[in-house]
Amino acid sequence: MITGEGSLDEQSLLGKTPMGVARAAAAQGVPVIAVCGRTTLDHGQAAAAGFEDIYALTALETDVNRCIAEAGPLLEQLGTQISAGIAANRPAAASTKEDLRV
Repeated sequence: MITGEGSLDEQSLLGKTPMGVARAAAAQGVPVIAVCGRTTLDHGQAAAAGFEDIYALTALETDVNRCIAEAGPLLEQLGTQISAGIAANRPAAASTKEDLRV
C-alpha cells in the first residue's frame, strides 16, 4: 500500500490520513510505504507508525520551493525508486495462475 502527505511529521502521528491507512493495512498484514514532500520522522518513529519506508521529495531536492514547483517529475523519480525496491524484494516469477498473489 502506498499513501502520501505533504509533510509527514509528528503531527501526522496524531491521526492524519496516512496513519489510518497504515493501521488498516497493518490489520491485513499489508506493508505500507509513505510518499511525502518532506518528513521529520526518524526510522524508529516511521516503523512504530506502521510504515515500511518513507520516501520524501526533499531526499531528491533539498529546496522545498523547487519540490513544490517540480513535484510531478520528482514524484516520478520516487515512483521509479519505489517500484525498483518492490521488484527487488519480489519472489521469483509465478509459474502458474494459482501462484499469483495480488
